[in-house]
Amino acid sequence: MKISVKRKLKIKIKTIISKIILFFLFRGFKATYKYDKRVRNEIDNWKEGFSIKLQIAPNGSCLNIKKTKEGLIKPKEIENPNIAICFKSIDAAFLVLTGRLAVSGAYAGHRFKLSGEISEAMSFVRCVDIVEAYLFPKFITKRILKEVPKKYANIITTYRYVLFNF
Repeated sequence: MKISVKRKLKIKIKTIISKIILFFLFRGFKATYKYDKRVRNEIDNWKEGFSIKLQIAPNGSCLNIKKTKEGLIKPKEIENPNIAICFKSIDAAFLVLTGRLAVSGAYAGHRFKLSGEISEAMSFVRCVDIVEAYLFPKFITKRILKEVPKKYANIITTYRYVLFNF
């Protein structure tokens, strides 16, 4: 199957944007872990060494998250993650990552494969919902989340941490 130049360009742009969003998603996790007690409680309930792989198929961007006693780290590779979420296409991932489709909608639409315990995945999704509430403007979160989580941290402090890591 031949792919047009226009389609190749769209895939390239979506891939670049997805990498950037995954970078900031991890930073958002670290910021909300530091400033929001709900995320901290969820992550503190994960066992040490708990790992998540969020990947865009077939060979796209990937975000690896691992819980250590010091907090969350982003290893380059994870062997046998506890939770593996693999989007079936860059288009499906792009919809979710840009806030145009909720994680629940993507799951219902079979846009990704989930490996691991569903209860552990739900803990991760609860954290993602809170992170999205901080990172996205309210008009987007109202559209993709059933209920917009209350923000317990100052948004300026959160953005400063996400952007500059302090």
